[in-house]
Order: sequence, then structure tokens, then C-alpha cells
Amino acid sequence: MKTLCKYLFVSSKVELQGQMVFRTNFFVGILMIFLRVFMLLALWNALYIGKDLVNGIDLPTMRFYTVVSVVVEVFISSNIEKNIGEKIKNGDISVLMTRPISYPIAVSLDQLAFTFQNIVIRVLPYTLILFLSGIAFGAQVQVSFSFFLSIFLSYLLMMFYQLFFGFISFWTLEISGILEARDAAMLVFSGSMIPLWFFPDWLFAIARFLPFQALFNTPLSILIGKISGQDIGFYLLVQVGWVLIFFILTVLFWKKAKRRVIVNGG
Repeated sequence: MKTLCKYLFVSSKVELQGQMVFRTNFFVGILMIFLRVFMLLALWNALYIGKDLVNGIDLPTMRFYTVVSVVVEVFISSNIEKNIGEKIKNGDISVLMTRPISYPIAVSLDQLAFTFQNIVIRVLPYTLILFLSGIAFGAQVQVSFSFFLSIFLSYLLMMFYQLFFGFISFWTLEISGILEARDAAMLVFSGSMIPLWFFPDWLFAIARFLPFQALFNTPLSILIGKISGQDIGFYLLVQVGWVLIFFILTVLFWKKAKRRVIVNGG
């Protein structure tokens, strides 16, 4: 336990130092996030012209949904698959696998450190801006234990999700094409930009069982009361199901990946 805590502390320190070194990337990233929020808010303002409600949701709540979706995205974001792919390409993976800490555990601790620095320099400031800007005023919000549980499940799902795709690199080495296709599907079906209840009924019926919606649509819909009552239990079970599926896939892929470490350039 002491070794794990020490590793987590060092990893957190490295993450924060990395942000300070690459200041330009940090500020450009913040600028891009604010531009995205501005464009989405402009879109919803235009769509709600002359309308009080759309699918039972008013404009202040929709604006709140949009901003919180970005905060949630930052919180659960991960660079696991990117780091694994780079370590395999440059050959560092062979060294990392000889350390006393299991590589998947080390990667998970790195993710916790990454999340910690995200909370400090992004999530907390964005949340403060959310309330000071007045965007939250008038929104119909239902903050509950179910919401925080759903966020926790989203975080676990994203971590195992990225571990799974990262371990695919042991076989393909280059997975950028796979990730681009996956990210395109995630953009459409996660609910991070467009809530799934705007979809046609037949497409919504499909999307509600995909892993993507379990990342964003479920916690955000619980927060604004779009999912309530017994439906909350159903959607939480779907989240738990996907977490278990990707956890099992991650364990299986890791057992096979250990046997075929391919080192390029090292």
C-alpha cells in the first residue's frame, strides 16, 4: 500500500509539472473548450426561439446540461490509450512490465493522478465559472446520490474502456484509425453534445443500450430530471453492466498481451 501511495504522489506531481511545462497546450485547450461551449449555447438559443419547452426541457436547463456536459467530460477524460500506445511504440513497455507494480495498476494510478490535476486546474474553475456566469440560474436540477453514483460509474467505465483499447495496441501497434471511428460514434451516441432524447424513437432505442450513452447521457439526464423514478435503477444497471463487460475484457486482453510484447525502436 505504501508503494502504491508513493507512486500515486509522484505521478500526480509529474502530471502537474507537465501542465506547467506545456503552458501553450494548456491554454489552447481551455480556449477550445470555451469556444465549444459558446457554439453549443448559441445553437440551443437558436433552436429554442419561440419555444418554451422542447421534449419537456426548457432553455435554462438545456444550457445547464451543455455546460455540465463539458465539466463531466473533463472529469472522466483519460489519456490511458494514448500513453499505452506510445510506450509500446518506443519500447518503454518492456521496462515498465518488469516493475514491482503491475502495469495495469500503474496505469490506473497514473489515471487517478491525471484526474487529480484535471480537478484542480479545470473542473473546479469551470464549475465556479458555471455558477458565477448565471448559466445555472433557472435550470431544473435534481442533485442526488444517484447522480454522483452515475458519475462514478462513468469514470470507471471510461478507465476500463480506454485500458481495453490501449491493450489492443499490443496486436495492431497503430490504432489511430480505430480510435477515430470510435470517437465519431461516441460523439453521436454519448449525449455529450446532443441529448439522446432528441433522437428518433428507433435510434434512441438502440443508443440507450450502447456503452457511449452510459458515459454522459445517463448522469446528465439524472441531473436534470429527464431520468427519474424506477428508470434511474435501470440506467444505473446498464452502466454497471458495461463497467463489468469492459473490466472483464481488459483482464482477458492483458493476460494475452503480456505474452506478446512487441518492441519497436527500443
